[in-house]
Parts: sequence; structure tokens; C-alpha cells
Amino acid sequence: MAIGPIGHKALIADTVRTTAYKKAIFETVEDGDVVVDLGTGTGVLAFFACQAGARKVYAIEEKKIIELAKEIAKANNLEKKIVFIRDISNEATLPEKVDVLVSEIIGNFAYTENLLHFLLDARDRFLKKNGTLIPSSVEIFLVPVEAPKIYNEITFWNKELYGINFLPAHKVDVNTLHNCRIETEFFLSTPRLIKHIDFNKVQKPEELYLEETVSFVLNRSGILHGLAGWFDIHLSKNVLLSTSPASSITHWEQTFFPIEKSIEVAKGDAVKVEIIATPWQEDIVYSWNVQVGKNSFSHSTLQVPSFSKKDFLSRSIDFVPTLSNAGKEELFILSCCNGKNTIQQIAQELCKHYPEIYNNLRKALIRVGKTVKKYSHGKIQKR
Repeated sequence: MAIGPIGHKALIADTVRTTAYKKAIFETVEDGDVVVDLGTGTGVLAFFACQAGARKVYAIEEKKIIELAKEIAKANNLEKKIVFIRDISNEATLPEKVDVLVSEIIGNFAYTENLLHFLLDARDRFLKKNGTLIPSSVEIFLVPVEAPKIYNEITFWNKELYGINFLPAHKVDVNTLHNCRIETEFFLSTPRLIKHIDFNKVQKPEELYLEETVSFVLNRSGILHGLAGWFDIHLSKNVLLSTSPASSITHWEQTFFPIEKSIEVAKGDAVKVEIIATPWQEDIVYSWNVQVGKNSFSHSTLQVPSFSKKDFLSRSIDFVPTLSNAGKEELFILSCCNGKNTIQQIAQELCKHYPEIYNNLRKALIRVGKTVKKYSHGKIQKR
């Protein structure tokens, strides 16, 4: 997610999403409650919690947008009620348990940002035994669709352009998820619920992810271009936020899973779908296999050329890593962060240790500064 206000504008401007969260927070938070807001961004959900009567709100955010959130809190006289914590939530600690945990860390098709596991960690460490989660659950839906306009845009590369073969780009597009607006008239069948996740009951992170096989019977003839997916989230007892094509438009829209080649289908045809969404380090890997009669299509985001052989090897549990030159430099810099050396002193040591790379102090200072920013905390040394 973008770290500046421009990137968060779409979230605030999404009145369906923001109004639903506000309603759920006011329905849930009681006077005197302690609340944690996971991934606070501009702080809007934390501000709603204060308005709803929270005694204190812990607002956690790892990106620098948190500095803007602090200023907005001051502008609204809420800074005394909110404790801003700049950290990754699974590394943050709180001095007390909370009554309500609120978060909006659900990506397109629920999984895209690979953040759901942070919600489980925060639930287990921050929430009181009888505390409340916002959202409490998510439901994921899928349906075969006929979507010629969207499909034509995706298959743009499936031809020779200016005398150049662009088929590798086509391979990328047909193995990529596309966020777009799907209309209900695109449906070739009745949508199916393929996954229900109750955040109160999930015990292991692997229970969050998706590996389902589902069959559809087509209720009309047409051209099959792919699958459409979306999700509903239950924010509170009386508030459901839906990203369905039948509901009001949200910034999430819907997700389109294309197939390699569109095919003509008839009413009554069976479409078998196997769909997988599973974590792969910091990423989510999607695979979707579609079978209609004798026609079968196999797609995966792993087929996108941006995943190199090196990517596959380095993510294997049997991979034996060795440090690259850049890794050795970083290790050396970190070894100098002993609580005594200043950045300038570390940069000077870097110049001595790697004179062929760092032949001037300015270059070394930039390199040290990047590493220190990522991994350290400290204080200004008095001269």
C-alpha cells in the first residue's frame, strides 16, 4: 500500500468502505474501551474509535504515513487519546490488553496484500479473552464469466505488433489477477461461496489460505473468458461490507482470473475450477485451473517471468544460502552498530574495509544511512 496521503485517498474516498467501518466501530466500541487499530494509515479508524467513546487507542503502522496520522490527530484534538506506534504489528508490544481490535488489512480478493496472518498474531497477543474483532469474518466468492471488453484488454499482447512478437507479455497478462469492475450480467452461472474464514476461530495461519475445488453448472450459453471473484466482510453484528458486483462499488472492485483462450459454452455445461491462494514468503501465489469438457487451462502467478529460477531456489526450505557481496557489506555495517560508533565512524570503517567500492566518505555515508534506517534505533551523540 502507498505510504503517502495520495495512496490513501482512495481508501478515504471509498464512502461504502469507510462509512461501513464507522458504523461498525460505533456499534462495537463502548465508553472506556481500549482499542488497537492495526495498520492505521491516516488514522481514520482510530479517530472513529475515539469518537465512539474509546478511552485509549493504540494505532500501529510501519509506514511513514503514521507521521501524517499524528498531525491529523492533533488537528482534531485526539492526540491525547491515541498512542501511535511505528512498527510492524507482529513486532510491536502493548502495555495492556484491548477490548476491540480493528483492522482494514484485507487486499483485493481478500488475500492480495498477504496481511491476514498479522491479524491472527494481533488477536492472540493484544485482544482480551472476550474482546471483539472488526472484521470478525470474511467470505470469498467465485463465478465463471463472459467479459469480452476486459478480456480484449488482457489479450492485447496476443499478436504481432510493429513486426515484433509480444507473446511473452501475453503470458504475463493471462497469469495475472486483474482488478476491475465486473457486472452481474457477465455471470455464466450462480456465484459460489468457496471460502469462509472466522477470524475468532482460526488457530493456524495455514487455515486462512485457499485451496478449493468447485464445480459450476452454466445457466446460459456464451463465451467463457475466465472467473470473477470478490469477498464480503462481516464488520459487526449488523454491518456487512460486500464487494460483490451486485453491491455498491468499492475501491477493491472485483478480481478477474483470465483463461488462456476463450471458449464457447452452452447452458448446462459443467465448469470445474481448482483455485489456490497460498503464501510464498512475502507474496501470495495464485493458481487457477479451469476445465470445461475436453478443454482445460492451467494458470499461476508463478508463471509470470518476474519469478526467476533464482526466486524458486531461494524460497525452497532446502536452499543453503551464502551471503552476496551486498549482504557482506550489510553484515559489516551492522557489526559496527555497537551503541558506540556514530554513522560517520561506521562510514569511515566501511571505506577502510571496502576501499575499492567506497572511495569517498559521502558514498559510504549514504550506504550506512540506508542500513541504519532499516535496522537500528539510537540517539544523537553529544559533541
